Amino acid sequence: MLLLQILIGTFVLLANSVSETAAQARFSYSGEFGSAVGTSFSYSGDHFWGPITAFRVWEHPSSYIKALQFQFAGTWSKTYGYEQGKHHEVILFPGEEITQISGKHSTYVYQLIFFTNYRRTFFFGQPAGESFNAVPLEQGNVLAFITGHHNGAGITGIGMHWDQSILPALKSYAQIPEVGNSSG
Repeated sequence: MLLLQILIGTFVLLANSVSETAAQARFSYSGEFGSAVGTSFSYSGDHFWGPITAFRVWEHPSSYIKALQFQFAGTWSKTYGYEQGKHHEVILFPGEEITQISGKHSTYVYQLIFFTNYRRTFFFGQPAGESFNAVPLEQGNVLAFITGHHNGAGITGIGMHWDQSILPALKSYAQIPEVGNSSG
């Protein structure tokens, strides 16, 4: 009986270890890049609405990134940073996802370059400071959300959180039967 309890306990520990390793491999984090001073912010939680479908970037002319805002499954989230002046808005195509973010940082985040799975690239800000390149650890993962810091003038730090794409799961729910094809 004692041997059976030991075997069951060992099996449970091994099963938990394997499932935790699989869950950890699914997520990854890149950052935080910048000085990270000021108030922290996070889009964590907003990503449960669905995938990133658009984003906005405010930039100080010839200088740093002032503010960021993301749209998740068609719903705009809160803006973080100093939302003043004109912003740039990027609307992603259906099925398009952010696969890499590069840029420059120092006291502020000075440049952001977004890359997508549709081979589109978007540049914001100025190339000043130290370079960074953020990519997911797992092949096929995409940007789930961003965290970071901001102060009264702009974005002082940024970190990227990567996860498996949820688009394939959404596509399976959205399949529409062909005309003339009866099911059932």
